[in-house]
Amino acid sequence: MKHVLILALFLGCTVPGNDDDSADDDDSAPAWPVDDDDAADDDDAADDDDSVVPDLDQQIAALLASQTVPMGPLEPVAADPALVALGEALFFDPILSGNKDVACASCHHPAWGTSDGLSLSLGVGAVGTGPDRGVGAHPPFIPRNAVDLFNRGDAAWHRMFWDGRVEATPTGLMTPAGPDPLPGLSGVLAAQALFPLLDPAEMRGQPGDFTVLATPNEIAALQTPAEVWSALMDRLLAVPAYVDLFAAAWPASSPADLTLADAANAIAAYEATAFSFTDTPWDRYLRGDLEALRDVEKIGALLFLSTAGCATCHSGPLLTDQRFHSTGVPQLGPGQPGDAPLDTGRRRVTGDDADTFAFRTPPLRNVALSAPYMHDGAFLGLEEVVLHYADPTTTAADFDPAGLHADLIGTVQQDAAHLAALRASLSPDLPLNEGGEGLVGLSNLREFLGALTDPAALDLADQRPTSVPSGLPVP
Repeated sequence: MKHVLILALFLGCTVPGNDDDSADDDDSAPAWPVDDDDAADDDDAADDDDSVVPDLDQQIAALLASQTVPMGPLEPVAADPALVALGEALFFDPILSGNKDVACASCHHPAWGTSDGLSLSLGVGAVGTGPDRGVGAHPPFIPRNAVDLFNRGDAAWHRMFWDGRVEATPTGLMTPAGPDPLPGLSGVLAAQALFPLLDPAEMRGQPGDFTVLATPNEIAALQTPAEVWSALMDRLLAVPAYVDLFAAAWPASSPADLTLADAANAIAAYEATAFSFTDTPWDRYLRGDLEALRDVEKIGALLFLSTAGCATCHSGPLLTDQRFHSTGVPQLGPGQPGDAPLDTGRRRVTGDDADTFAFRTPPLRNVALSAPYMHDGAFLGLEEVVLHYADPTTTAADFDPAGLHADLIGTVQQDAAHLAALRASLSPDLPLNEGGEGLVGLSNLREFLGALTDPAALDLADQRPTSVPSGLPVP
């Protein structure tokens, strides 16, 4: 019974081991109530009755004290305003893409939880924002889901991308372009910003392409990362407004001294400050405001920290161990070069078969705002994620792709050989609840995940500038 999924109230099932059809009326029901969605408000008697839920705060405190990595609150990130102003312009300006049609914000838009609302992103050639980029004719899907950018400027981050291919190590930055690819990078967030610029599908474009201004794409035909980054810097410094912004951000540097590392550092400074949200109910609770969480959320926190096993991987202030785990997520989309139609995840970085289908644990800050979920966006809602972990051995075989984008439905991999390989790859630290037999209150976990949302992140419409220095359309 330690890890059994209670879906009695969510799916209309009976609680395992309960002979009465009504879990609410049975005195043998679990000591921790599973909340009904229709009764998840502060006035609900079950929420506030201390005789039903004894000493929740003490139980949470004991579990927090037992965590290997302390799960404290996050603190805001600050940066030089002039650097942030430059970074904001660069983040929203399509000038950094070969065809001048894709900006960082195209796939990481504030209106879509700093992602794009798509299972898999669309880059060069797509139009619009959010899911509208997938309406009508569109370019091929990129193999992975666009990660959110919430709190990515926190100093604890040392791995970027789903497969961790950009990483801070004791000897320096490790990247697909080699160690420390540009001198002066401020950290992993800045280094990460360099690599979508090199990808022909994401931002670079193809040789022979033309920009949206009907000029040749001079970036696509270049041979090396250094050449691409240098040419993009030339583009920026040909715009007088960018010369001024760089001068304000880097007053001691002449234009000749600037490199794209300076631009990447500015983008990182903008992302770190604009998307730093540290006033969630969970943060307030961790700072000592015991009224910041409702009882249904506290019950979810108890489950998260104990029997549900979530905190095994979603640990620390960022709610990620930044490690790599194979969790049996259904594979869909075009797959990666050399592995298509599959995406073998971390194995593509390490070459180690033990890393097959392993992806970095996603953080959970503002997680309710950044659907779809997982490396390929297979799960469209948090309920699907929680149900998956009820029995990760069967999700891929039972997966129904009907809710996916029409062009992705036929890409789901469910042949017997792949399913066997996927199951064999499951990480040893993954709680296995075969047959769905475990104890997890679905609605309570969902309530707790909702408590990881900072109210200030709910509406980020004012993050989008009305114009950018290049004069190109702002996504």
